Amino acid sequence: MDRLNYHHLLYFFTVAREGSVARASKRLGLTQPTVSAQIHALEQKLGRKLLERSGRGIKVTPAGETVMQYAGSIFALGGDLLTALDGQSEAAPTLAVGVASSLPPALAAILLQTVLGVHPRPLFTIVEGSPESLAAQLVSRSLHFALADAPLAHSSGLHSQLLLETPIAIFAPEALARTLRKDFPSSLEGAPVLMTPAGTLRQEVEHWLDERNFPVEKLADMPHPEHYALAAEAAIFAPWILRDSLQSAHGLLPVGELEGARWSVFAVTAGKGTRQMGLEAVIEVAEKLH
Repeated sequence: MDRLNYHHLLYFFTVAREGSVARASKRLGLTQPTVSAQIHALEQKLGRKLLERSGRGIKVTPAGETVMQYAGSIFALGGDLLTALDGQSEAAPTLAVGVASSLPPALAAILLQTVLGVHPRPLFTIVEGSPESLAAQLVSRSLHFALADAPLAHSSGLHSQLLLETPIAIFAPEALARTLRKDFPSSLEGAPVLMTPAGTLRQEVEHWLDERNFPVEKLADMPHPEHYALAAEAAIFAPWILRDSLQSAHGLLPVGELEGARWSVFAVTAGKGTRQMGLEAVIEVAEKLH
């Protein structure tokens, strides 16, 4: 997903809150077909149904509930920005956080959404990139801290702190999950899977499969394969800690854990003991996830 159309997000948010397209259209000053078309465009972009009919009204789907949570935070932050520009509050502090491209977006969101509750609320920027790019930005102090699934280079004075460690598991659409649960893990031999690109998760999974001689059918290598697994009727490997979000947002059910396979997340700063705004809140969230 390259960019999100925030007008589409606003139309969905308004319909979900009003409970009908008619009331939302009146509030937005748009025709009902226009609002419906824009929401459909958002659903196509996200690859998920966000609303469904319920009697004479509409109901927000589990994926829609997730979008609602983020939309509320986004629009609240926009309101804070306008307030600050109107001179009604002091300039907000800035906070730039790096996120490794290999980190699952759902997990990054779980860890970072708490930053929106920090007071005073910072002007929050998230930068996604490779470990090398994030390391360079930490050294130059253009990032305050970063989240990565491997320690970043120590040669530049960076410090990596372990946030959490979780087992790795396999997840699949319902029908495939039922099949793979029978005689697991032997059932993985020949199973259709979507793999993440090179990274610590991929390395750990490849090592686990090679050790047990389970040749799976690799359909594709792609970032964030959870977005495509349902359509491809394929399984994915992901951190066990994401089991709830994978089921609610992507319709993927757990098959089983890869015994002995572990995956970790680190917080990286430009020096040991460096205190950064928001980092302590992230650490507290990570501790609760164990």
